[in-house]
Amino acid sequence: MRPKVVAITGTKGKTTVSFLIDQIMLSLKRTTLRVDTTGHFINNERRSTKEDSTALWHILPTVCPGRYLWELMDYTPEERANTVAILECSLGCSRLAGVGHKWHDVGIWTNVMKDHLGSTDLLQTREDIADAKKFIFRYLAYDGYAVFNACDDLVCSKLNLVPAEATKIPCIFDKENICINLDEHLANGGVAFSIDGTKIYKHAKDGAELVYDAINLPWVFGGHFEPSMINLCFAVAGTYGTLEGHLPENLTEILDNIRLDHYGGRLTTLNAKNGTMIIADYAHEKESLSSIGALAKTIASERGGKAIGIVRMAYDRTDEAIDETGQAVGKAFDSLVVYDKIDGYWQKPKELHFGKFQQAVGRISGLLSEAIKKDKPKCYNYFARG
Repeated sequence: MRPKVVAITGTKGKTTVSFLIDQIMLSLKRTTLRVDTTGHFINNERRSTKEDSTALWHILPTVCPGRYLWELMDYTPEERANTVAILECSLGCSRLAGVGHKWHDVGIWTNVMKDHLGSTDLLQTREDIADAKKFIFRYLAYDGYAVFNACDDLVCSKLNLVPAEATKIPCIFDKENICINLDEHLANGGVAFSIDGTKIYKHAKDGAELVYDAINLPWVFGGHFEPSMINLCFAVAGTYGTLEGHLPENLTEILDNIRLDHYGGRLTTLNAKNGTMIIADYAHEKESLSSIGALAKTIASERGGKAIGIVRMAYDRTDEAIDETGQAVGKAFDSLVVYDKIDGYWQKPKELHFGKFQQAVGRISGLLSEAIKKDKPKCYNYFARG
């Protein structure tokens, strides 16, 4: 007997979807192994960190995440059969290290967005990213479940890699931009999931069924933050696949009680003494940063205030990507502060990163702030030189 293996890839949403499925499975009394960007966990208890992974193997936890399956070696066959391994898979899984396991039972592909473009000669376009992430379908078990973004053209372009016997579960977030023949899929006995405001529906040939209303879930902000609803939909569809075509009868109770890690950097909300609301998030590319800005503006408007963004970008981005992101971010906030992580006193800049990107004090923050100022003159470039 072996554990169920759920693998998740995409440009954004991976860590949150991994966490949500982990919490759902724990609520169902399943033992869980979870690997995400910060390390690996058994039953939500940390066993290692990102730093441990890089020190031992010189790769991040989400590169070759299947290597953590060794944690289950001492389990009895019965214990393994009750275990679900939830593995976040990054771009590096397409390289030599691979995914670290032979196949997965559920493969979830959230999206393909413009991120990491130019970081290597092999990643120049969105098509290149899709090629690098197609392992999620290629290593799917022949009787597995492929959960995918039916509104992402490049995700859908790789559906031919899904085994013929596997079950496809499309997730729909834009009814005007569906990249598959949904009517045919449903007519042939397939199911699909979609979101509408705070509601998640399951679609079948006999109609749509409401499976969950997130109105009481604080981290979807009353439906104002669509990325949270999208991640929640992927988690519900992934649960449906993990349970082989079923959803828990108490799904509403389970989901209503899930809270994101308060200090995990995923929509962390804090309140300052002066009443200012702070939203902290790992958003690091154009779409994600714009979504956070839109949420902040909505909340600020309700409070009669302003949305002030404090942003940075990693140095392993092309100048074009920095400029494009800066212009988008400029439209998303009322005013902005830009800072550069390597400008601090305690970190010395490196000349090269992976032989391609140069670190220079103030370079990235300068490029980003200049791009922002094209739309938002009120932008402050902060240098923490110590």
